[in-house]
Amino acid sequence: MINAKRNQSKNITSLWLSVVFLFSITSLIGCDQQPKSMFEQQADNKAADKIVIASDDQSVLIKPDLSKDRISGETNKMAAIQVNKQQAIAHQRNCDPNKKPCQYFELNVLGFVPEQPWLSSIMWKTIAQILAPSTPLASQDQAAKNTILMLLKQIEYSEQAVNTSSLYQRIDTELVLNRVGTSNAAIEASSKSEPMATGYLLVRSTVKRGSSPHHLDYVMLDIQKKLQLTIEDILLPTVSTDSLLLAFQGAKEDWLISQGVAKDSVDDWSLPLSQQWYLDEQGLHLVYQSTELLEVDTEAADLLVPYSQLTALIKPAYIVQKHS
Repeated sequence: MINAKRNQSKNITSLWLSVVFLFSITSLIGCDQQPKSMFEQQADNKAADKIVIASDDQSVLIKPDLSKDRISGETNKMAAIQVNKQQAIAHQRNCDPNKKPCQYFELNVLGFVPEQPWLSSIMWKTIAQILAPSTPLASQDQAAKNTILMLLKQIEYSEQAVNTSSLYQRIDTELVLNRVGTSNAAIEASSKSEPMATGYLLVRSTVKRGSSPHHLDYVMLDIQKKLQLTIEDILLPTVSTDSLLLAFQGAKEDWLISQGVAKDSVDDWSLPLSQQWYLDEQGLHLVYQSTELLEVDTEAADLLVPYSQLTALIKPAYIVQKHS
């Protein structure tokens, strides 16, 4: 009878700790003013500092919806968005790293003030696709977020390493915003639309301590419309993705030769359309993960074609202005 009561007490305590843990980590990542969680106490002191990400070291500026301005009668102002770095770290329970490898998971994400649900949704879905690619995720970002939080909880409270996760896992996220404008006055004059406010979300995944990221995910963003861009969105209506890939043949050949492939053999390597791409002031980048272009482990291949070679392929409004 006494043992039964003790077991019941232990079960209640365990359940209470689980609830407290989940509440703590959700508060860490989901709220503006977070109480110190068990993860934050282990984290670098600088990790919780608020930072601002933007070109020219200014606040993130997003042009408001003009239709809303007409309704409210307010003047058209740029809305500043503050970006906060947030960190959570989970260690395998009761494991001595001096005696055996212990499971470790570090999650570095971004929070936004004021809140940006569309951007948070894209971030969590991208991370979930990296960490749990076989897990069915609902269309709402909360399902993806909960999947990652549950993984943190499993590692923190597991006596054994979680087999479905790497022994070491680190996720880093970054938001990069492009300057609004074009780099060529003639192109700007020929465009009937205003330059687009764009940027990209970069998620790096590392599975070996001290090594380079083994996987890079780029998500190109239309900041003004608050949506994720596809490669077709930036191409002129008459341009196909096959035409775009032809423009990247030179960049592909240069990369293969840099990896030791014989110059007379580079044409044998076909170039598929990568799902990872982004625009910056240099031009259009197609990014290929390790083994996508060569059947050996390499760092990600970042192939670049400058805007001077893309004027007949992409919409002028997507050309990013260079820093003066």
